[in-house]
Amino acid sequence: MANATDPYWISVMCGADAAAKEAGVELKWYTTPTTSTDTMSQAFNAATLTEPDGLILNPFQATQFSTQVGELMQDGIPVVTSTPLDPATQYTDVPLATDGSNFVDEFMKILPEGPGSIVALGGITGIPVLDATWKPLEEAAAEQRPDITVLPTEYTDFDVTKTTQIVNGLLLAHPDLSVIIASTGPEGQGAAAAVQQAGKAGDVKIWAYDAVPAEVEALKDGVITVLAAKPAQAAGEKYVAVLLEAINDNPDKEAVSPLSPALDPLPLTIITQDNVDSPEAQAAMYKETCDA
Repeated sequence: MANATDPYWISVMCGADAAAKEAGVELKWYTTPTTSTDTMSQAFNAATLTEPDGLILNPFQATQFSTQVGELMQDGIPVVTSTPLDPATQYTDVPLATDGSNFVDEFMKILPEGPGSIVALGGITGIPVLDATWKPLEEAAAEQRPDITVLPTEYTDFDVTKTTQIVNGLLLAHPDLSVIIASTGPEGQGAAAAVQQAGKAGDVKIWAYDAVPAEVEALKDGVITVLAAKPAQAAGEKYVAVLLEAINDNPDKEAVSPLSPALDPLPLTIITQDNVDSPEAQAAMYKETCDA
């Protein structure tokens, strides 16, 4: 599990741990604190050396583990991933309904009445499902609002400090900056910090994915406008349920074929100041520890 200090992935692991405990199976994590391909490879190799019955993997580069996963599948070890590999050799991924096209109507409501500019903050390049969080929103703004300028995407390496520095620069270079799209929690936190420091809370709207504690506080303070919270704990539970089903259906450890049809995406929860205290919103917020 890469980037395992991020509250989103902590919440995923909490959900998976609870599901594994309920099922009476052992689940062991091999984690890294970053998305470095080197450390991810080390964690992957350490996990496979234990000869597991199945594997959960969160690849940050779609091509990195495709060959190794294909070999595991041929050896009868199903692999469930957070996002698809390329080529797609996994048993299945667990998709989330993060595609920005699901939220165009909601997003268009936060655009300024007059001219302005918008920018998307990506994590790293080469993650199609992450690109899909912001590209449809930008495309809708460009099509429906020709007075809105779409600035080049900024990539942050999922780093809060780097994001804050980038947004500070954008606010200085583009005084008409009206909306920031933050594709994950670190971008949301960094953007909120920069906007608040600049005294532009409320004037610059932030549409942010995830619901890490710092983002939730920024929403309550009026710095972040909308949070699109991924179902972190439900995703973790789904990883375990799907993996156990694949293992139990293949007691002789024959070569594993990809699951068909694909799983339906798990829905997100839209959180605003109007519903932040609702049970639904509270349940969607991420944890920093499994005891939280």
